[in-house]
Parts: sequence; structure tokens; C-alpha cells
Amino acid sequence: MYVTHGLPLMIYTVLAHSAVPGVLKSPTGLVRLIGPVAASFVSSQPIAASFSRLQQTANTIYSRMRFLGLNETQLSERCSLTAIHLFEDAEVPSLTRDRVSKILMNRQDVPAKSAARIITQAELTVLANVLGVSVEWLIGQEESRDPVVWNVLANPDRVVEFAHVLQAYEEVGKENKVWSQYLMHSYTSEAFARAFNQVHYEGKPNPAKARSLIEFYNRIARIRRKRILRTGRSFDYTSLLYQSHFEEVSCGQGVFSAISKTILRRNLEVMIDTITSPSLRIKLVIIKDDYVAGLQAVRDYEILSTVDNLFSSWNYHGGDVGWSEHPSYVQPHRQLLDRMSAHSLCRDVNETVEYLKSLQSRLRSRPK
Repeated sequence: MYVTHGLPLMIYTVLAHSAVPGVLKSPTGLVRLIGPVAASFVSSQPIAASFSRLQQTANTIYSRMRFLGLNETQLSERCSLTAIHLFEDAEVPSLTRDRVSKILMNRQDVPAKSAARIITQAELTVLANVLGVSVEWLIGQEESRDPVVWNVLANPDRVVEFAHVLQAYEEVGKENKVWSQYLMHSYTSEAFARAFNQVHYEGKPNPAKARSLIEFYNRIARIRRKRILRTGRSFDYTSLLYQSHFEEVSCGQGVFSAISKTILRRNLEVMIDTITSPSLRIKLVIIKDDYVAGLQAVRDYEILSTVDNLFSSWNYHGGDVGWSEHPSYVQPHRQLLDRMSAHSLCRDVNETVEYLKSLQSRLRSRPK
């Protein structure tokens, strides 16, 4: 289900309905972002917009065009094809090269008189599909106190879109800092990620839902691993976990005892390699269990992440995802993660490596 929010002076927002606020977004194909069913909810009528919002949207469209290597003509051609698929039973928006040019004129502080003064909901839908992002991101959420909500199983293809949005913030930010209840797959072995997702989600009451979640999070793991485990990355990546959470998963305790010792040992080796490689710029922070205030603050989440003070995203225990650019979310989340970092079990990377090696020894002595 999609609902339209009347943001002040502006355009259009599609929120994936969920029982609780969550984060994530994405389209990869011509119809996959919203699709023909959701498109039927979209009106092609123009909606008034403040110049600042038009300028932000124009800048975002242009930035994404440059990233994809598209000029105005190429963008227009792709929009024409996409519009036909999205609006089979509705008025098809005409994003000609001239129309695209007029929208982009709003990038200037003093746009030409012929610059677009409105952008329709239908135009935003088409542009978001072609550019591989969400409508929410195109129009910006800094002024909206409502976080973007996304139901993973209802909209699984939005993972690529969310990856694009997160990437855009990582490119301008200095650090992506992430607290998680379990190991982030960005720096674990692929074998461990697959084994973890299998164990973690197969116990769901609904087998079909479990299979969907396993497939979905395996896909996320591949996307993020490819992005994080590369040299020349412009931002730091910091992962925070509580000691008890870290040891439960990495040592195969409780339900995770189903993961083989071979996979667990190899995974610890991979983590040691990643955090000791300066070019990867990955920091692992193990939080002392006695910092209970932080644990209480994240009790509703499995993952909480921020990119500087620009962007915040989170995962709920049920698997739903949410994100926000609004300071009322981002700043408190960032401050919380900074406080957690101050309660680290290890003082530096050398102590962290020694700690991981002690866990390897524990695994070797564990009965088969």
C-alpha cells in the first residue's frame, strides 16, 4: 500500500506502508520501483513547489545523471520508454529533452524564465525509476519529520535503490558508523553471511517469508560487501557491536551453533584481515556489556546507522527498514553511536586483533 504525503509546498512522497517505521528503498528495472499498480495511485496533475525544493530536486537529478553517465537526451529517451510501462492506463507524462532541460534550469540561483515551475507526481515517478533512486530522495526529506518507511517483503527490489541513496551520502560523508546486533556482512566472509541468514531467518513461522528474507539479505550482503571491501573508498566504515552479541554469533553460540566451526574460524580470519588493512578503512568496535544505557536506547533495532550528521537508517527486529535525513532523527542517532564508541572493550586495532585471536582459540577448543 502506498500513501501520498502533502509535504509543505512540494511534490510527492511514496511511503511503503509498514506496521512500524523502517528504512530502505530502490528500483532497478523499468517498472520495479513503484510498478504499474502503484502508478495507478499517482496523479499527473502539477503540484506547486517552492524554488528551494525545485532547486534541490534539480540538483539531485543532475548529480544522479552524472553518476550514470547520462546526458539530457539520453535521460529523456529512457523516461519516454519507462513512462509507457508505468502508465499504461493513465495519462503518460511527456519528459521530452526540452522538459528535462527546463527542470534542470532550476539548478541555477536565478533560473531562466522558461524554467519549470512545477514537477508533477507522474514525472517524479518516471525520473526516479530511470535514475534508480526513490521519489523520496529526489525531493529530499530534510524538511520532513516523518521517516521513510519500507516493508522488506512487500518491496524487495527497493534494496538497490536504497544502496544508491546510501552510496550518495557515503560519497560526501566522512564516516558511516553502524551499530548492529549481529555481524555486518560488509566485512564478513560470504560463506558466513549465507550461513548466518539461513540460521537467523529459517525459524520464522512462515516458511515462505523465511525464504524471502534469506534471499533478500543474501542480496544485501553481496551489494554491501562489494562496496565496502574495496580500496580507495573515500569514507571510513565503523562497525559497533556489544561483546555478548559479537561472541554469540562469531563463536556459534545458541541457535548459531548450527554454523560450522570451519565457517566460523574462517570468518574470524577474514575480519582480522579487513580491520588490519589500512586501505579498507574499517574499524571494529566491541562495546562493553556494562554500557546498558546504550543497549536500552537501541532495544527496538537490529541495526542503526548514520553517515556523519547527514543521514540515518535503521532495521527493526521484524525486518522492516527506515531512513531519515531530518536532524531530529540523524543527530540523536549519531550522538548515541558516538557514546557507544567511547565504551570500547579494546583501545586500538592491535588489541582488537588479539581479542579476535582469543575467540579463534576458543573455537579450536570447542567440542565438535
